[in-house]
Amino acid sequence: MDEMAEVEIRVLRDVIDAVEERLRAHEGGGGSVITPRAQLYAAVIYAVLASARACGHYGAGSLVHAPLLDEILGGVEPSPWDAAAYTVVLDDALIY
Repeated sequence: MDEMAEVEIRVLRDVIDAVEERLRAHEGGGGSVITPRAQLYAAVIYAVLASARACGHYGAGSLVHAPLLDEILGGVEPSPWDAAAYTVVLDDALIY
């Protein structure tokens, strides 16, 4: 496996871990998740792909350039659009 593939797999794993952490925190606070986790992960990964594509990034290494990662993984101030997109994806799956 080449280095860029390894980086992208690590990014996807980090995204899945971040989503799972948020879901567990939600459930730990008494909330419910009404969407199957596999469907939710697929929707978030699709949103990351769409975010990379919207910035003109395609092919190897494109995922690491997705602005949506700033909202999911933290550490950088996300754009209002990316913050809203991630909230919409997750909030459709949660009951408070």
